[in-house]
Amino acid sequence: MNYVTVIYLLNLLVYAIYFFGKSGSEVDISPVNYTISAIMSFFLILGGYLNAKKNMTYRSVLWMFFVNVLFFVMSGLFDQFGNDFNLFSTVGNDSFIFTLALIVYNGYLFPLIVNLDKTGFALLLPVLLSFILPSLGYWIRKITVTKNPDLAEEN
Repeated sequence: MNYVTVIYLLNLLVYAIYFFGKSGSEVDISPVNYTISAIMSFFLILGGYLNAKKNMTYRSVLWMFFVNVLFFVMSGLFDQFGNDFNLFSTVGNDSFIFTLALIVYNGYLFPLIVNLDKTGFALLLPVLLSFILPSLGYWIRKITVTKNPDLAEEN
């Protein structure tokens, strides 16, 4: 079982509960939203750690990164840079559905994406963090096992 993939599916569930249960504007972000985002980010690190604990390859933590890169490329971000860039706009492009998929797929970052709206970094952030967070957990496990051989015997 790929734990990072399971965590991303859990992220989709949390995002759906959050978004459809929200009673107000989508730009009203509370400290609870940031807390949920931080907890889900920690779970992604834990997912990478568990993948390493089960002796999965490093590539197993990068599948979600590859999906995010696909969404990023398909959204046509490079065509949308400029002063009028609006993440939620469908004006003049056909990439809205891929942009929305990238945001929903990385729902745990929704508070940060709202704050970074109208910048190119709002779409780049999910791609970067889908690489960094699971990789961090994976390498933490690999480094601790090489420093402490007793951990390797637990498997």
